[in-house]
Formats: sequence, C-alpha cells, structure tokens
Amino acid sequence: MMRKVHLISVTEPLLFDLALAIHQKGYEVSVSGVGLTDTTLARLEKEGCTCHGDGWFPERLTKDIHFVVLGATVRQDNPELIRAKELGLLVLSIPEFIFQRTKEKTRVVVAGSRGKKTIISMIVCALKRQKLAFDYALTSKVDSLPNRVHLSYEARIALIEGDEHITSALDKRFQLEFYRPHIAILTNLSWSTETDHATPEAYLSTYQSFSVSIEREGKLIYFGGDDTVSQLAGDVRGDITAIPFEEHPVVEKDGQTFLHTRYGDYPVRIPNRYFLINLNAARLACRQLGVKDADFYQALSEYSLSLPI
Repeated sequence: MMRKVHLISVTEPLLFDLALAIHQKGYEVSVSGVGLTDTTLARLEKEGCTCHGDGWFPERLTKDIHFVVLGATVRQDNPELIRAKELGLLVLSIPEFIFQRTKEKTRVVVAGSRGKKTIISMIVCALKRQKLAFDYALTSKVDSLPNRVHLSYEARIALIEGDEHITSALDKRFQLEFYRPHIAILTNLSWSTETDHATPEAYLSTYQSFSVSIEREGKLIYFGGDDTVSQLAGDVRGDITAIPFEEHPVVEKDGQTFLHTRYGDYPVRIPNRYFLINLNAARLACRQLGVKDADFYQALSEYSLSLPI
C-alpha cells in the first residue's frame, strides 16, 4: 500500500515542486492551498496529486496519513494544521523534510544575502557536465533545472539553497539552520528591514547558528571580502576547514575576456562584477565534490558564453 503524505499551502512554489517530487518517489500525495488557480489545480491533477479545490479541507485529513509537510506561510490557526495535530499526525516543516531525505548524502548548502542563485547555477552546470548525479532543493528557480526540487535514491550529493526565512508557524528557527551542511558556502551578509530578522544582531546570530551546524570535519567556503563573514569564519570550530574566496583573476586579449588559470586561459562573458566572485565559490565547492578545476573552468566557460547578453 502506498504511504500517504499531505502538504499544506501548495501555492508556495517550493512546496508545489516538493509535492511533485514526493509523488514521483511513489507516495500518495494530497495537497491544499488558498488562491489555487484552475491551471495549478489541473497541473496537480495531471501529475497525480489529489487536491479538493481551492481552500482548506480539514475534514479530508485522516489518521492513515504518514506525515504532513507544512508550508512556511501557514498560520497557527490554519484549520488543517489544527486537525493534523488533533489526529496526532507527524507534522514536518519543509527544511525538516528535506534534511530527513538527504541525511545519507553530502549536503552542499549555499547561504548568504546575495549571489546564492548564481553560485547554485554554476555548481549545477559543472556537476551536469561531469555527469555527477545530485539531488536539490532550491527556493530560487534555476534555468537549467526543470523545477525546484529533485529527490532520488541514487544521488550522493544534495545541493540546497540556505533560505534565511522563518521555517513555519510551529518553528521560529530559520530554514538554513536545519540542513547541517558538509560543505557550506557563505557569500555576504547585509541585513535589511525586508528580512525576517528584527535587528542586524539577530540576523548575524542566525548565520552563527548556521556555521555551528556544519557537520564534523566540514568545510566553510566564505567570501573573504566581507568583514562580517570573515569574522564569522574565524570563529568556527577547530574541526571545520574555513576556505576563503575572492574575485577570480581575468586577462583581456583582443577584446575578449579570459579566466586566467594555471591550466590556461578560458574565454568567458561576464554579466556583472559579482560573477567572478561567485565563480570562485562554486569552483571551491565543486573541488570538494571531486570536480577537477580544469573541468570546472571548461564547464563555466561554456556556461558563461551561453548566457544571454
């Protein structure tokens, strides 16, 4: 018999893609949400996920549901959440579920205020070129991937975007605190009033928790050009290796830009000044995953030249 899973708040893009990924793993999936369009409902039905229409349907929850995954925007007074608790069902947040499903894999978590999506895109590009299988769970939509979540039994690598938003109505910790990376990338830190953190101190504290959560003998790949990040990297446990990255050197020849490397010069098109910083973060992460620098440079050269101008 197929195990049943229910997801609350499937209007969240990450949760929607998670529902499809769980269904593909052979679970019987039901979902709910408010503001579901006919298009979304039709797609869910086509993909084999049960949805009883737009809105909450607490009476549809039953004791035989194996677990419930809670979207980040679900409130404490959500009727389905209340019903799930009454039934004694196991309720998991998105990061808890993702951690459970990637426990046996090498987890690479990309975190920081900016640059996450670019670094993830670069890592994806290099892993694909080397035909290295990987799972992923991303808040951003990366162009080279069909959706935001992929879960398999085979892949030994899990690439995760370290989201800095609150986890759920039941857990006020932040999503990036759950993943316990073997390889953590930290880009830069700039607090703003738009974050879920009331003060810059609270914001920094979340990233301190993130660096403490790195697995034993793990790696912290960090941007050396950010003072706060560098200070944080200096304070990590003794078993963690902190590896700084800076902007990658380039040379200009005949109006063309090349990455200047010990393996030769690789042509690149540079869309912005952060590109060369992000590139080094991705390279160091890929190196930890067994991708040789020369192969990474080749992949990135092809990737950058294919970017729209």
